[in-house]
Amino acid sequence: MKHRVAACLYADVSGYCRLIGADVQSTVRTLTAYKAMMTRLVIKHAGRVVDAAGDSFLAEFATISRAIRCGLDLQEELSWHNAGLPPGRRVEFRVGIDLGDVLVHEGRVYGNCVNTAARVQAIAAPGSVCIAGAAYDHMDVPLPVQFEYLGEHAVKNIDRPLRVYRVE
Repeated sequence: MKHRVAACLYADVSGYCRLIGADVQSTVRTLTAYKAMMTRLVIKHAGRVVDAAGDSFLAEFATISRAIRCGLDLQEELSWHNAGLPPGRRVEFRVGIDLGDVLVHEGRVYGNCVNTAARVQAIAAPGSVCIAGAAYDHMDVPLPVQFEYLGEHAVKNIDRPLRVYRVE
């Protein structure tokens, strides 16, 4: 087992249960295609897909800027693909990103960074990217984006409120 600092990107489908209930085959077909596209983008941004079970997607990056660029590219590509679907059939992801120490064991990553990225994702609106305060504080290079401070949020199983920023 090894420790390292990583930027974790956690994505989850908004309204997944509704989509599955309405048309399981179409939802699974679309989700499978979207995850393949997301995997290609993660690799393009020098990241690594850690897990893609169910409607969730977890990737790790060496830097926060790579994770943010990837998250924005994911949302842009997903938006383009969703534009061809009826509004009720669109598979929209929320993306949360955090930076922190992770434990790597058998190819998987564990730690507060993963948990925080998942909680930040739950705060994000469908089609958007949000980052935790630690990621914002440790930006490795300036990016040509704006950050909107969304305040502090109390979240499940995290003992302190999280500062959250939307990437615009």
